Amino acid sequence: MATIKDVAREAGTSISTVSKALNGYYTISEEKIELVKQVAERLGYRPNARAQTFARKATRSVVLLTGLKKDIAFENPHMFEILAGIESSLREKDYSVTLRHCDIKDVCFLSREIMSGKSADGLMIHASVVTKELSMILCREEIPHIVIGKPDFRSNLCWIDNNNELSGEIAARRLMELGHRKIALIGSLEDDRISEDRIKGVLSELGEPCIAKIIRGDSTIEEGERMGSILLSEPNKITAIICVNNLLAVGCLRALNEKGIVVPDDVSLITFDEYPLAKYTIPPLTTVSIDVYDLGVQAGKLLLRKIKKPELSIQSYSTLPVLVERHTTTRCLLFEQDTV
Repeated sequence: MATIKDVAREAGTSISTVSKALNGYYTISEEKIELVKQVAERLGYRPNARAQTFARKATRSVVLLTGLKKDIAFENPHMFEILAGIESSLREKDYSVTLRHCDIKDVCFLSREIMSGKSADGLMIHASVVTKELSMILCREEIPHIVIGKPDFRSNLCWIDNNNELSGEIAARRLMELGHRKIALIGSLEDDRISEDRIKGVLSELGEPCIAKIIRGDSTIEEGERMGSILLSEPNKITAIICVNNLLAVGCLRALNEKGIVVPDDVSLITFDEYPLAKYTIPPLTTVSIDVYDLGVQAGKLLLRKIKKPELSIQSYSTLPVLVERHTTTRCLLFEQDTV
């Protein structure tokens, strides 16, 4: 069986260089890494996994910190799609991911505990638990990290996110193309950054004359139903409603059905994301969807790059939103009649 000495001799390099090349050190050139890998493959050399970990002082694992309250799987199923994407990309490089609950008040302590105890090589942190204090710690100490979601403050943190403003623009543009000019928005509370970004995108595309009303509440089916009922009591005819998420859209659809409003013939309805309910309502919801699984895949790849090169700066948006048209949107006949 070939040894690391055999590989070094055959490649014309040192044992140290062979070890670094096979362990992915960024200080070794791509050409040298490729040469060493080819020689190792030809000689049938297989490095001992435990020896690799010891040599690199690496755990080959990362930790994902996020809030995990009761019913979170229903309220935020995207987190688990993202987690599946992260696991997929890490698994390809023989890394694993551990999910840990974290309150915003404990995130600094827990992050330091994990990294100082060398129980992980890097951190993924959901934007909902990120603080300015944590930002200073991660950047000052060059802790390999990726934030899932853009932080709501200026920082040097590395993050990856969906472009929710663009999603709002796409939803608004589609309703405009269908002839709608009296459009209402149902959003979450103002501290929900995703909701506010989507509303911002809608407003930038529609302009003031087309906005009939904006109403906000908690992101629940019950609140969606309540706010939908409020919109139906408005004296001005609303021809379309944009809901910032599935739960609000399901509640709004329920209110419309109970009042005998036919969707989409009387009122068009559009929302965001595929999960968890968009495909299963009656009628199925038109959505602006984002591949959150791919977001997780990209986040995993970026964190592995950060682990190799901690000084790397990454702030980017991931996959583009896509309109998925189903049965809750149609052309606005009222607008066409008014313009004849």
